Amino acid sequence: MKVSRFDCSFRIRSIVVICGPNGLDNWRVGFTATKKVGNAVVRNHCKRRMRAVADQLIPKMGKDGIDYVFIAKAMTFGCEWKMLIKDTTAALLFLNRKVF
Repeated sequence: MKVSRFDCSFRIRSIVVICGPNGLDNWRVGFTATKKVGNAVVRNHCKRRMRAVADQLIPKMGKDGIDYVFIAKAMTFGCEWKMLIKDTTAALLFLNRKVF
């Protein structure tokens, strides 16, 4: 099932998080960065940063049976690490309360 079909998203300054049910007993995580974010080097750096954030937060805050998709924004590349963690935490808290 496509996560993009669900209206469960949270946009904040440095990142966008979308989630939806996956029908499984565990959570899954995906990452994307479009060409609007920058060239290949910038996009890969953004994905590495998002993976690091997800590795830190999803085991604590993720819910079983949910797919999470992290979408990079232009600020994902240059923002401070603390801000990226804070924004992602806010997004996950909101999504966990809103839908599931």
